Amino acid sequence: MKGRWFAIRTQPRKEHLARTHYLRQGFHVYFPRILKLRRHARKVDFVPRPLFPGYLFLNLESHQEDWIAISSTIGAVGPVRFGSFSPPVPAWFIDLLRNREDGEGFIRLSLEQRTGLKPGARVKVICADMTAIEGVFQGLKGKDRALVLLDLLKRQIPTVVSLNALETVQGDGYPMLSNLP
Repeated sequence: MKGRWFAIRTQPRKEHLARTHYLRQGFHVYFPRILKLRRHARKVDFVPRPLFPGYLFLNLESHQEDWIAISSTIGAVGPVRFGSFSPPVPAWFIDLLRNREDGEGFIRLSLEQRTGLKPGARVKVICADMTAIEGVFQGLKGKDRALVLLDLLKRQIPTVVSLNALETVQGDGYPMLSNLP
C-alpha cells in the first residue's frame, strides 16, 4: 500500500461499526484482533476481542486525509492527535502485527496473555464442595481444560481439570484469576 497508516479512535465497543463504515467509504482498514479467554456461567471459551480496544488503523494517501469525513464516520471519534498533528503509524508496526496473525486473522498471543496463567504458576482447583486443592499449572489441554500437578499425599499428581475450576494463587494466598471476565 502506498499511503501512510494512521491510528483512529472509535467510540467504546464500536470498532466493528466504524470498520464497516470506513470500508463502505473505500478506505483500507486494519483492525487487529485476538482471541481472549472468557469465563461466564460455568463456561470457558475464547472470544474475539480487539488487540487495541477503541482503535483501528486506516491507510490513507495524501488526497484521502480528510479528517472531517474520517472523524464524522459512524462509530468513529477521529484520528489520534497531538494538538493539530495526526502522526502516522510506522508501516513496519502494521507489518509486524499482520505477520503475527494466524489463518483466521487473529493475532497469536502467548498462553499467559490469553489465559492469565503461565506454566509453573501456583493455582487452586476449586472442587464441587467448594474445597480447594493447590497445584502447579502446566498448560492447556484443548480449549477449556488445563493440566495441573496437584499436591496430593506429598506428591504431585498430573490431573486434567476444567479451566473454570482454576484460580491463581499469589504468595499471600489470595485468588487472582477468579475476577477475570
